Amino acid sequence: MRGILHSLRQGALILLGLGLSGCNKDLEERLDRLEAELRGVRSDTRETVEELKTRVISAENLVGVASGGQTLDERIRSLEDSFSEVLARGTRENEMVYLRTNLQGHAPLLTDHGTFLVRMEGLDLNLATGGYTVHLNIGNPQAISIQQFTLRGHHGGGTPELPEGESYDLRNEKLKAWQESLKPFEYRVNKTLEPFSWTPFDIEIAADTREDLEMIRFSMVVENAQLSRPDSGSGGSAGSQFAHIEVDSKAASVLRTDYGAFLVSVKGAEQSEVGTKLHLEIGNPYGFTLNQCRILGDYGPSRPKREESATSEEYAEKMAAWTGSLQPFESMISTKIANFRWNKATILVPGKVDEVKFLRCQLRVEDVTLPAATGTE
Repeated sequence: MRGILHSLRQGALILLGLGLSGCNKDLEERLDRLEAELRGVRSDTRETVEELKTRVISAENLVGVASGGQTLDERIRSLEDSFSEVLARGTRENEMVYLRTNLQGHAPLLTDHGTFLVRMEGLDLNLATGGYTVHLNIGNPQAISIQQFTLRGHHGGGTPELPEGESYDLRNEKLKAWQESLKPFEYRVNKTLEPFSWTPFDIEIAADTREDLEMIRFSMVVENAQLSRPDSGSGGSAGSQFAHIEVDSKAASVLRTDYGAFLVSVKGAEQSEVGTKLHLEIGNPYGFTLNQCRILGDYGPSRPKREESATSEEYAEKMAAWTGSLQPFESMISTKIANFRWNKATILVPGKVDEVKFLRCQLRVEDVTLPAATGTE
């Protein structure tokens, strides 16, 4: 019995081995077929990729060459240059301020030195030239003084009124005609725009009629600017700053101190035996009275004008010579500067009247008082 079982086991093992051998052979054949198919797919894919690459290169060559013979890079560069020109033109237009005679308040004026405020105070016929004098006022909120600038723009009649349904677009023929009717102007201004203050000045425009000045637009090109810095000399205070005052100017200047900003305006000059008496008006916007104060700094002739110099180097030489000609001075103010009002005061400058045309000075406050309380217990 045991012999029969052993024989059966050996037979089963032989049959199993034959079965496994047959399965392995089938698997090997299937693997061979799959590998052959995969090689075929890879070959087809490579051919397809090469064909696509050839087609892309051909298309790029066709697109990259225009009928004028320009390559794609050249055409793109040309478009970029045109786009940059449009952007630059748009920036210049955004920097222009538009003023009208009936405009209330101020308008922002954008420059490469910051934003300024401008308003038109009015205009008058100039009988001497036949043109018009336009009264402007520019507010300088920057911590720099603008010493010379040029206004460039156009003037003309007001924008045309369009009927309902027509848009205010530059493609509109009426607006095109209005744009072409505008006349250009350019005016260089030598008035200094002091920091943190309004500065009035006039410009001349050669207009034929008042109607030609219904609209004035211009941009401001700053040619000379100076950063205002606190005085660092001995005895100076961090809050006191030097102000530049043109003696013949009618505008008020700002004198900054540790106690706040005061206004000063030169009302007249008088020659005396010991120097020049300058009659001032000092505005005190605060609730305290200045009992004792003094003005000190430098004096000299008027600042040289840039347009009288042929080159920037020549102007720099004149400025250096002018700076070297300034002389120091110091003068006590004998009168009290009362609160909330303009106060008349006189200072003495040692030079002659024709030598005292410009002051670089600061106000030193030495004693102040507040009014007594008026409340009852």
